[in-house]
Amino acid sequence: MSAVVPSYNRADILGETIACLIAQIEPVHEIIVVDDGSKDATAEVVAGFGGKVRYRRIENGGAPVARNVGAEMATGDWLWFCDSDDLWKPHFLASVRAIAETPPHPQFLFGNFRLVREGIWEPATKFETAPKGFWENIRSRKVSGGTIVLEPLYRHILSFQPIFPSTIVMRKSLFDSVGGFDAKFARTASEDFEFTLRCVAHAPIGVVDEALVGVRRHKSNYSANQLANLLGEVRILRHAQRHHAAAVQFAGEIEADIRRRNLEALGLAFSDGRYELVRSLADDIGRSNLDGRSRLKAFLASRPEAIRRSVLALIRWVRPGESVRKGGKP
Repeated sequence: MSAVVPSYNRADILGETIACLIAQIEPVHEIIVVDDGSKDATAEVVAGFGGKVRYRRIENGGAPVARNVGAEMATGDWLWFCDSDDLWKPHFLASVRAIAETPPHPQFLFGNFRLVREGIWEPATKFETAPKGFWENIRSRKVSGGTIVLEPLYRHILSFQPIFPSTIVMRKSLFDSVGGFDAKFARTASEDFEFTLRCVAHAPIGVVDEALVGVRRHKSNYSANQLANLLGEVRILRHAQRHHAAAVQFAGEIEADIRRRNLEALGLAFSDGRYELVRSLADDIGRSNLDGRSRLKAFLASRPEAIRRSVLALIRWVRPGESVRKGGKP
């Protein structure tokens, strides 16, 4: 098992991440830290672990590039991708191994996780946020350590994406066969989504049901991050339409999902006062395909500021309980 840790300016918490990997009950064959051009003390943190960690510094190219470099360096048959700010319970790898050794021996596995804010693991797990019926509609069977999914998940994760990079463990041979991470998405939010789609086009797939991974969430602008993620996912789905063989049979679902994401992005862009983006998204969706609220936002986004303020003031007067955030959200 080769743990691949891409890192960029995470010296303050990288040591805790590496310690989690070393503390696994199921031992890691090697830990590889790929320093993605950090400007902090990343090298010194790694050096503090002596020969337990391999280290390579590269020019800053983004997480996909760093993960690919780490995978190329790896000498193990399995790859475990570990973001440099995340955490794992000591028996995560043991659960992965139990599932991987159970017929039909999945080559791609992922696990449940919890968000970690300011050092506190939140009670809700990612899997618990799935839409009603999501897991029940997937053909699978329970095994020691979790679940084995017996069908590709490509279609399923279009509407709900439960797979986070730090929960992924996979055969190196599968990584090589799907082509690794696509470097063109290195500066795209949700860049790992494209790689995940290619991986889950293959079955069986192993799932660690227990939330043994902690994904850190740092203080940030939630609206801006969510908007970037939605726009990134739309770009990736457009790419999938053109380049993924598995996408052909789900063309309708992908188009509907692109529209759903664009509509959500339009609402966030309007709330953030990014009216040029609102107009662009409205054109991409098609004005005739907009729902009533989105059509109003697109209309207001194309009007002068004075008119926009007057209309929003009228909406607040007619519907006094309506919350209007920055830029107005009718």
